[in-house]
Amino acid sequence: MSDPFPDEIDEALWDEACRRADAIRGFLRRHSGRTTAGNVAGLAAELGLSQATAYRLVKLFRAGGTVLSLVDRKRGRPEGHRTLDEKREEIVRRTINAFYLKRTRPTVSQLVRDVQTNCMSAGLKPPHRRTIVARLEDIDLQKRARRRGEQKIVKATTAVPGAFGASRPLEVVQIDHTKAEVFVVDEETRQPIGRPWLTLAMDICSRMVTGFYLTMDAPSRLSTSLCLLHSVFDKSVWLREREIREPWPVAGLPTTVHVDNGSDFRRSIQERL
Repeated sequence: MSDPFPDEIDEALWDEACRRADAIRGFLRRHSGRTTAGNVAGLAAELGLSQATAYRLVKLFRAGGTVLSLVDRKRGRPEGHRTLDEKREEIVRRTINAFYLKRTRPTVSQLVRDVQTNCMSAGLKPPHRRTIVARLEDIDLQKRARRRGEQKIVKATTAVPGAFGASRPLEVVQIDHTKAEVFVVDEETRQPIGRPWLTLAMDICSRMVTGFYLTMDAPSRLSTSLCLLHSVFDKSVWLREREIREPWPVAGLPTTVHVDNGSDFRRSIQERL
């Protein structure tokens, strides 16, 4: 279940969330270590909330780090609810098509002014800038770029003919790094340590993961090497040690290892040369 977009939230709730975020950022800068009940009590007094609510908001902000995570959900509109009536929606659509999606490439600020002027001329309350920008983001990026003559974006969003493939398992194994979408916390203090890096090896033919390595350190020759080592060896002992009963039937040297142009890969090649 996804969070509502900012344009689907009452402006008063959004402004209050921004105020909370500013206060919590300052609080975390002042108290970067372990927080105490006295510290949180001061934040609660500043925000006009209970101490329990202040604790909860600090935890939410640490986990998400966004203003949206601090919006009061209880008083907000239901998820997916649009704040604009059909008349204003039509004015926004018409203005975008008539004035924004042009090769003259007017700015977003100009579009906002045009929409607000058109609404006031029709005797309607102008929508907020966030609402108008959200409608722009609903438009397919390539369609918008074609209408506005933005050739660099068109080229970047156009699929290139052909595909990179392999005819048999372990003919090509691809290795890449990604930052995991989880936070690791200290087992005693429960304070966030950071997000781990996952180095993943995948067989191009079968699309099976052949090995991985998880670390808190940034991508390096070591993480790449340990991932490749895990990819090559039989997984039976590794699975038994972790009491995993599902099979992982992949092992062996790949014919080709395909990597990106990352500095860790380049450095390994240069040092070998």
